[in-house]
Amino acid sequence: MWGAASLITDGLCSDDGFWYFQPWLIGQGQHWYQLAAHNPDNLADIPAVRALAGRRPSQWANAEWPEWEELDYVASRAHGHVTGQENSLYDALAARGHVSRSVPAPTDFTWDFDNLTEIQRRLPRLAGLFPRQRYLKT
Repeated sequence: MWGAASLITDGLCSDDGFWYFQPWLIGQGQHWYQLAAHNPDNLADIPAVRALAGRRPSQWANAEWPEWEELDYVASRAHGHVTGQENSLYDALAARGHVSRSVPAPTDFTWDFDNLTEIQRRLPRLAGLFPRQRYLKT
């Protein structure tokens, strides 16, 4: 998924960028999230992704970027509102044994997001929508 996000954003997908890409994807709706979770190349079917194709990220409006940082805070704010304790969600989760990662880490083996051959093999539909000249490795 991180490789797909990196391809869509022309390599501008840092740790934080991928962290905020995830709530953006969830915000697209359950159907789209599940489709992409099944196969990241299915991101090519999401209307918001297709709307970005053919344009460089520098041409995207701020609202078009595939990241949604504010959605990442909804649960924490709702928990604080209900309990009256601001920023208490993570302590409550930790008390139940939940470990919260502050930086996403791939659970799969890593691959080179700048390798055109790998990109085309793993994400053929997205590679067609987001061809990048900067990928020089083959």
